[in-house]
Amino acid sequence: MPSSLASLITANLAPIVGILLLGWSPVAILVLYFIDTLLGLGVVMLLVMLHITGNAQGKRFSGFQDWAQGIGALCFLGAIFAFPLSLPLWFIGPGNIAAEFERPDEGLLYAILLQTALSAYAAVRMDRDLKSREDDDRVLVRRGLYVMARWVILFIAIGTGFVEMLGARWGAFVLVAIYAGASVYFELRPQSAERLLRGKGAKGITYQPDLDGPGVCAMPASSHAGSATPARLSQEGPSNAKRKRAKRRARG
Repeated sequence: MPSSLASLITANLAPIVGILLLGWSPVAILVLYFIDTLLGLGVVMLLVMLHITGNAQGKRFSGFQDWAQGIGALCFLGAIFAFPLSLPLWFIGPGNIAAEFERPDEGLLYAILLQTALSAYAAVRMDRDLKSREDDDRVLVRRGLYVMARWVILFIAIGTGFVEMLGARWGAFVLVAIYAGASVYFELRPQSAERLLRGKGAKGITYQPDLDGPGVCAMPASSHAGSATPARLSQEGPSNAKRKRAKRRARG
């Protein structure tokens, strides 16, 4: 088994082992998965703004106003997504969730802070990685589909009615186990996440050129490049230079 696959399985089995052997609360773990989903979608949206759409002028963020507008839009979208995504938690019961927050050790609050810090670290690493690539849109779309698909699976599980019959604790445990399994499955088979959310007969996704990346070169405003993308322009440049050198040699 490759080390990356072993790490993936181990990371997703850890909460299940903790619940069964160490007395962890499955309700608290499910709350953390909900926070992880929200933060994951937020990170994807932020990186889309930074690397794909840019500011209102279609350029990279370059000042306080750009960042303020971007963060404001992110918070607005997060508030819209939060309520429908919290449906699995409502089936567990608001009272059971409130009890987790009221524990004297405040373990859930510390876990949420840690989860937020890890998501911020992951965002920084992903931002650095995207700056060295030219397929930012594909990477971010795949990540967004992955984050959404593993949470949508919980909606399907709740729709069966089986989870509600188990009660808060064991119902939450089943949802945690399903989420962990979906995380492994969709990580190994990302095309399945796209089929789940978009359907088998959906048209292909149209991708946009990046705002940065190794193949992007800045072009002056008066350039007559037409509709060619920055990546395409960067690829044409070297070949044109080679042709010019060849002509000069022929003349000499």
